[in-house]
Amino acid sequence: MRSLVAIAVAASAALVLTGSSPGGPAQAEAIAFLRLDGVAFRPELAMTPDSRGTGLMHRRKAPADGMLFVFRNDTTGAFWMRNTLVPLRIVFFSSKGIRVRQLVMTPCRSESCPLYSPGRRYRYALELRASDKRPAATLGPLAKIEQLSRRAS
Repeated sequence: MRSLVAIAVAASAALVLTGSSPGGPAQAEAIAFLRLDGVAFRPELAMTPDSRGTGLMHRRKAPADGMLFVFRNDTTGAFWMRNTLVPLRIVFFSSKGIRVRQLVMTPCRSESCPLYSPGRRYRYALELRASDKRPAATLGPLAKIEQLSRRAS
């Protein structure tokens, strides 16, 4: 019995540390304290291949400050909306936190979903609710986003 309690406590601690919630779909790893257009915001983070692959799939509502996909190096990879239930706006940022492109993405439940590519290199991608009116022109502060990028896998 003690070993089961120890496992349950360890699992709960792991969920708190990673920002995941029990019983629901895979969540982001954590929440970051950043600035979007100079205003404080707290996006969920997707910093590993697994968390970036899951993203906001199966959620009925996107987080108020979105989900920030963080890559260790610049990339050109495309996003898709398979099993994503809510419309989103995706904003791609350079390694310096400057917007390079934004697109509106629609939910998709079929086997073949469209790909959303910025057509440019980027380091960070921020998924926001499609109704979000923030310009999302800059992401920072630079030191914090660079630190996140170094931690990403």
